Amino acid sequence: MQNRQQAARVLGAAGVAPFVALLVVVALGGPAWIIDLLRGYALLILAFLCGSLWADALNRPADGPAPLILSNLIVLAALVALLLPLGWAFAWLAALFALHALTEWRWTRAGQPGWYRRLRWMLSIAVTVLLAATAAVAARGG
Repeated sequence: MQNRQQAARVLGAAGVAPFVALLVVVALGGPAWIIDLLRGYALLILAFLCGSLWADALNRPADGPAPLILSNLIVLAALVALLLPLGWAFAWLAALFALHALTEWRWTRAGQPGWYRRLRWMLSIAVTVLLAATAAVAARGG
């Protein structure tokens, strides 16, 4: 890859692929261990995004502690997805990804280059929609 912008786009797209796989595996009634692995992947990605929110928030001290606190609350709330039935777990994760996207948009968009803001917004929408679709499929029994 020639530059960081290109790398971010490729890695971002590759990061969405497991969410597509999750929808397909749930729809086909795949093995529980794969579904659990992909649910764990969703949690890891959300934690990663909340960590990046921290880094951005630390560079903007005028915003106060709100984005730091909210990023922690989102990650802690995501742990509940490990205890919920699949349909509810994926709906909950979709809601948390949407909340993270709104939090990121509110507090860090000004410090990010335009191409990155657009990329993050598109990836967040894609993941939220895929998780919501997975929740719907899981709720009706795969």
